[in-house]
Amino acid sequence: MKFTGFSNYIKLFQDPNFRISCMNTIIWVVCSLVVSLVIPLLFAILITNSFWPSGFKNVFYFPTALSGTVGGLVIFTILSLSGLPQIFKYMGMDDLVYDWLSIPYVNTFIMIATGLWQGIGLNILLFISGLHNIDRSPIEAAQIEGAGTIKMYQKVILPLLKPTIIVVLLMSLVNSFKVFDSIWVMTKGGPYRTSETLALTMYLESFAYGRLGAGAAVAVVLTVVILIVSYFNIRNTFRED
Repeated sequence: MKFTGFSNYIKLFQDPNFRISCMNTIIWVVCSLVVSLVIPLLFAILITNSFWPSGFKNVFYFPTALSGTVGGLVIFTILSLSGLPQIFKYMGMDDLVYDWLSIPYVNTFIMIATGLWQGIGLNILLFISGLHNIDRSPIEAAQIEGAGTIKMYQKVILPLLKPTIIVVLLMSLVNSFKVFDSIWVMTKGGPYRTSETLALTMYLESFAYGRLGAGAAVAVVLTVVILIVSYFNIRNTFRED
């Protein structure tokens, strides 16, 4: 063996496929952080005040019980040319007859939506648990002072829910960085490597193309990024507490 120094990292950052993979990963992270926080929180509030909370929790949690591979195969089957596009064809909507997973960047957002569909149930349960564990005294005091619903959530409930919000953000962040299985069964990173993320690039470089050094370099970059982001999030949380 011969020591190569930083040559693998230099080649990696010069590779246009790696830059595309980084961009796709950033898109995954941003969408996951926004949607995985806002939508589950809204649903948790609605379910907490609904007439059938246990039933709604089961409905939303069901996709979480499926593995990423199964969820990806379900969406792949629906969007394949023999699935939903075929229905559009029978209805005379020829403009919608596409293999949607073969369109660059459109397939990325479809896969992001699939991941969020599968992960939303767990986040809803975490927010529901957080809402139930909030101390009622500040809420009752705000009600006595005449605070409206919006002010109540803005000034009282959301600040008290911050530990749960941090947990959901960290989980969504880490999961979006390491997403692999649903992408693999839906597009395998294609077409032309346009839907790869860092986790998939790490796998392809190592085991598909036999470039173990490049794959290891991607793994190190991915690990360092996750550690840095997680460290600053956790540090700021404990400092404020």
